[in-house]
Amino acid sequence: MPEIAFLNGEFLPIDDAKVPVDDRGYQFGDGVYEIVKSYNGRLWALDRHLRRLERSLSEVGITGITVDEVRERILETYERSGISRALVYVQVTRGVLPRRHAWTSASLKPTLLVTVRKFQGVPDELRRSGVEVITLPEVRWGRRDIKSINLLPNVLAAQKAWEAGAYEAIFVEGGYITEGSHTNIFAVRDGRLFTPQEGPHILPGITRGLVIEMAREEGIPVEEGPLSYEALLEADEAFLTATGEEVLGVVSVDGRRMGSGKVGPMTWRLYEMFVDRVERGMDSP
Repeated sequence: MPEIAFLNGEFLPIDDAKVPVDDRGYQFGDGVYEIVKSYNGRLWALDRHLRRLERSLSEVGITGITVDEVRERILETYERSGISRALVYVQVTRGVLPRRHAWTSASLKPTLLVTVRKFQGVPDELRRSGVEVITLPEVRWGRRDIKSINLLPNVLAAQKAWEAGAYEAIFVEGGYITEGSHTNIFAVRDGRLFTPQEGPHILPGITRGLVIEMAREEGIPVEEGPLSYEALLEADEAFLTATGEEVLGVVSVDGRRMGSGKVGPMTWRLYEMFVDRVERGMDSP
């Protein structure tokens, strides 16, 4: 079960995958990406991820590649790996051109990278205990809805969280929550879910969307809109969503206990619903 890469038409060990120094992803972060998870040999929510990738490509104007091509490479790379529980990373950059900010050719050939690695997921103990988060000022660019490989602010925020002994850093802009360095966030109060609405200020998370769908199907009210920092602190529960984290309870924010200080019942209910969906393969758009 090898961890494997596909790079521009070639399958090879991950450590052997290398791009030219003039690749615009390396020089400028001029590219987009997706991360897909597999369960029991099945890629989860692949169609949803590819739709978001297609939108990201369109928004930054990367042409010369289709999501159908990307899908084929993902499926073939994953099949060659033979890894049942895997994390599949997909990255498309604008291509290779001598360094210049503006790209001067409309016929650039994009660089496509797919890697498949084993994935362990959140440890059971951490899922049961819940996680602590910190908040930081929002300093990222204005198009966070694009899944860009420009992640330096996210990386620095995640590092600050780690140094503070927290699991995640949540960005706050003008007193309102946006999202985490690599997660979306929900608050729970009086049996209702609250989460920032989609728009250029947050990434439309795949797991976020699935959780909203599940909740509404079960008659759980969901309000997508501005979520203030104060409202988050006053919530009964809070949880994070992401491909890797699935649904992960938050027990403190900036050192202040959330609700009972334990993973709340709504969080557990939604996590169990998510697991049930995975087992039944209910991930279609």
